[in-house]
Amino acid sequence: MLLMLSEISTLSSVFKLVLLLIIFFILLYGAHLFTKWYAKSGIVNARSSNISVIESQQISPGKNIVIAKVGNKYVSFVLFKENAVFLTELTEEELVFQSEEMKNVSFSEILKKAKGFNHKNKSE
Repeated sequence: MLLMLSEISTLSSVFKLVLLLIIFFILLYGAHLFTKWYAKSGIVNARSSNISVIESQQISPGKNIVIAKVGNKYVSFVLFKENAVFLTELTEEELVFQSEEMKNVSFSEILKKAKGFNHKNKSE
């Protein structure tokens, strides 16, 4: 009789564990779907056709110099952690646009370069 009760309680415990795992994965999948929907909804990134960042360069920790296109004008400013300081307005002739073409490099070539890189002797 006691053996039969322990088998029932063990079976009940296993059933509860499996049920909890199923509920957990359903909730996890629901959170995944919500995150994908939220990212695509445009709430996060409200795109504007009038403002775009052309280039940004970090000059020190917490300080970036930025060139942005606002309407038809190019402006440069420095971004700090707490504020931004306008530097100057730029003309299109003052800017040098570089077209970066994506090279078709296989992952194995990149891995071979990384394996061959000597971290102790960086002069290579």
